[in-house]
Amino acid sequence: MLHRWRYALSPVVPDSMVVFTLVVLQPDLGTTISLGIVLVAVLFFAGAPMRLMAALAAGAAAGALILGLSAGYRSARITSFLHPGAAGPLGAGFQATQALYSLADGGLFGLGLGQSRAKWQYLPNAANDFIFAIIGEELGLLGAFAVIVLFAAVTHTGLRIATRATDPWMQVSAATLTVWLVAQATINIGYVVGLLPVTGIPLPMISSGGTSTVVTMVVFGLLANFARHEPEAIAALRADRPSRRWPAVLQLPILQPYRPPARRGSLPRQQHGYPGGVAPLRRKPPTTKPR
Repeated sequence: MLHRWRYALSPVVPDSMVVFTLVVLQPDLGTTISLGIVLVAVLFFAGAPMRLMAALAAGAAAGALILGLSAGYRSARITSFLHPGAAGPLGAGFQATQALYSLADGGLFGLGLGQSRAKWQYLPNAANDFIFAIIGEELGLLGAFAVIVLFAAVTHTGLRIATRATDPWMQVSAATLTVWLVAQATINIGYVVGLLPVTGIPLPMISSGGTSTVVTMVVFGLLANFARHEPEAIAALRADRPSRRWPAVLQLPILQPYRPPARRGSLPRQQHGYPGGVAPLRRKPPTTKPR
């Protein structure tokens, strides 16, 4: 357990529930799922007990089922996912069917970059929600597999930054941001290949959309900043004297190694092994006068 998660995350859960309620009323189930992933990841990496995680998982499954059956188009997507043949190629499963056609047309090496036919109004939302199908059609199985390998590299890099960080806040933040990005990619690729019901979650760094791109770049900027605060990185930056002028030009602060704060009510031990460097006062033994 990294720290006392109850006190650190007590304001997070009520605020998250308010945000969830507002997003559900929008309605936007895809964004709700993304926010739920962030909340669960924060609690998990902060050291929340497993009974709380199990309760959240059960509540999330029940909420997703209720939201999925509350709207007609959502229940139609779930029905077409469970029974693809009953939905029909032109019904609720039209997008999923066209995505599979695109992947099948790509084959092993693809049709060539820019040579997709499905993006010309055959596959709806081809530029954002189903961009992975276009990648598979133009670059083939090898290109689609390369995209998956790149996201696996992002996962490895983000979790390595989290494990090497010494600041508990950086550990939780780096791991949570990494899981959030990779979870979005997993859900997007999952419903494109037919393993999950269709949702409106974009593919990070690839789907069209300015807001998604800006948020993703902010996440990578935070991860890069966390990597600069690793003890090895701080030592390397201090040892590299010729490049010290660039932090001065960019007005970057001089990095300091993380030191855990002292506990409340205690003083740091300095010299002589005593708190504050001062030896405690000792009472002299009482002297008895002879009668």
